[in-house]
Amino acid sequence: MKRFLAIFIFILGLVGCANEDQQSETPLTTTPEVVEQNQTNDSGEEIKLTPQFDPISFDMLVPSGSTAMALAHLVATTPELGDHVTYTVQPYVQGSDPLVAAFTSETSQVIVAPTNLGATLYQKELPYQLVATLVWGNLYLISNEELTFDDLAGRKITAFGQGSTPDIVLQTILDEKGILDSVEVEYLASVSDVQSMFAAGEIDVAVIAEPSLSVLKTKIENVNVVVDFQEQWGELYGVTSYPQASLFVHKDLIENHPEVIEPLLAQVETSVKFANQSPAEMAKEAIETGLEMPEPIITASAPNSNLMFKTAEEAKEEIELYLEKLYEFDPKTVGGALPEDEFYYLIK
Repeated sequence: MKRFLAIFIFILGLVGCANEDQQSETPLTTTPEVVEQNQTNDSGEEIKLTPQFDPISFDMLVPSGSTAMALAHLVATTPELGDHVTYTVQPYVQGSDPLVAAFTSETSQVIVAPTNLGATLYQKELPYQLVATLVWGNLYLISNEELTFDDLAGRKITAFGQGSTPDIVLQTILDEKGILDSVEVEYLASVSDVQSMFAAGEIDVAVIAEPSLSVLKTKIENVNVVVDFQEQWGELYGVTSYPQASLFVHKDLIENHPEVIEPLLAQVETSVKFANQSPAEMAKEAIETGLEMPEPIITASAPNSNLMFKTAEEAKEEIELYLEKLYEFDPKTVGGALPEDEFYYLIK
C-alpha cells in the first residue's frame, strides 16, 4: 500500500511539473482588464456591459456661411454621441458678436469660429481649445476681364474686411508676389457691397468670397477668377491653405468627459465629407435647418468653399503659420501674442 501511495504521489508530481512548464510557455496577454465584468443571462448567453459615464449635456454654436455648409448634415441628423450624452445645436448665427458672447459667457461648450478669433480669445484666458479645422479659405480675386497676376500692376483692387483675414491674405500674397506697392487697394464695408458694385459694373477687379462668387455668376456673365487665394497660399508656403474656421471645445468637456470628444470629431468629419460628396443633399439639409441662402447657391458654392476636416494635431503647423502671418501684419489680429501649445487639443 505504501509503495502504491509513493508511486501515486510521484505521478502527481510529474503532472504538476508538466502543467507548470505548459503555463510558463503560454504567452502573457496585454488585454487590459476591461472588467466590464460581462454577465450571462438566464439562457447562459453572455451579456456585454458597456462602461458607465455620468450624464452630460452641452450646447453647440454654428455660424452661417461656409461653416454652416460644413456642419449642415450634423445639424440635420444630430447623431448620437453616447447613451449618456444630450446636446443642442444653435444654427446659424450671423456675425462675430454671438460667437464672442458665447466664448466669454461660456454658455456654449462647442463653438465653430474664425481661427484667429479663437486665438484672440485664448489670450483672455478663456477655457477653450482648438480641436479641429473645417474651412480652409473661400477667397478669390475676380475681374470682368481675363487677367493674370502680371496684369494687376497699376490696377485698382476693390476689397472688403480691412485689417481682417480677407485683407491680410490679399496683402500677404501681393507682397510675396512683389506687386503690393504697384496696386491700389480700395475697401468697401462688406462682401455684399463688393458683390453689388461688381454686378453693377462699377468696379472691375475685386476680392470676393463664396457664396457671393456663386451669386455673381448667376447675375452676370463676365466673372473671371484671376487668383485663387487658397491655391496661392498653398504654393507659397507648402501647406494645404490657410485655416480660416475651426472647432473649439470647452476644457470642462475635454477634461471631464473625454469619451465625448472622439465621437464628436468623428461626426463632424462625417458632416464635412457629406458636404463635399453630396452638395445638393447638403443644401437641402442646410435650408431645412435654417440657413437663409438660395439652395442652388449653396450647392454651387460648396466645392469652392474648401471644406476639409483636420484635427488640431494634423493642422497645427498650418495653423501656426497662418497665425504668424496675421501677427506679422498686426498683432491685434491674434490677441497681441501667438498662442502656446495648450491652445491646441492634441490627442494623447
